[in-house]
Amino acid sequence: MKKLMLSLLILLISIGLYLASFVEIPFVDKESNAYFTGTLKSATLAYATTRGVNAVVSVLKESEVNVSPAGVGLTIAAGQILDPIDDMTERLSSVIVMAIVSLGIQKIGFELGAAFSFKLVAALILLFIPALWLNLRAPNPLLRLAVRFCYFLIVLRFLLPISSLVNDYLYDNLFKARIEESVRSLSVISSDYNEMSRMEPGGERGFFSSLTGAVGTGIEKTKQAFSRVLENAESIISSLLNLTTLYVALFIIQVLFIPLGMLWLLMALARSPATNLLTDRVLALFGRPDVSET
Repeated sequence: MKKLMLSLLILLISIGLYLASFVEIPFVDKESNAYFTGTLKSATLAYATTRGVNAVVSVLKESEVNVSPAGVGLTIAAGQILDPIDDMTERLSSVIVMAIVSLGIQKIGFELGAAFSFKLVAALILLFIPALWLNLRAPNPLLRLAVRFCYFLIVLRFLLPISSLVNDYLYDNLFKARIEESVRSLSVISSDYNEMSRMEPGGERGFFSSLTGAVGTGIEKTKQAFSRVLENAESIISSLLNLTTLYVALFIIQVLFIPLGMLWLLMALARSPATNLLTDRVLALFGRPDVSET
């Protein structure tokens, strides 16, 4: 009778955990999802803005002779300004891509944990029913491993969204305002790419073709963009440096510090006396407690 009641209890717990997998953790899941959505949107905007600046600079470098006044000295000076900006935008684009990939992986991990953690636990504890009826004299090592894995999955279900909330707090208080400010500064230049991309390819025919009026408008727009880059060169370089530093720091926090901290916490919980005691209490239902571990 006792075995029958325990089997029924295990079955009910399994069903309850399975149903719980379809329920969001109040506040935590919603805020975590909002963090991933907002941060990915911000990073994508920063990437698009950076690529826009890079595209403008690339066009200006190709059209440098056409838009520069006569004089070798000014042409060389313009190249010295555009080359560092071009290089910095390329490097920043790579950093932002790494940050986006990191966020994407974390978002997938969060969604998988929310969808399957409790389901896996529900499936694993069903293994306890045949173990109960086998009347083991000592707990099977595989059964002990299954119990510990259930603890791991349950803790992981809560730690993943909590780590997202920690990331969200750090992002809002340390990164968000500075990233948005730098992106706004760069958007002054990247917005020129929309107009330049709609220009007829006549701008590639050279400066002298503009004397005939064929591409005068395109050349004028290119000149204006070139002037804006020169006038805002210091601000552009400063914004690029800020964004690079911020996204490198964000990447390190997201990929190293917080995940490693969560891993350390999981290992500490797995080795804690309370976990060992609880494991022995559960396994005692199936036979003599395993006293080989402390």
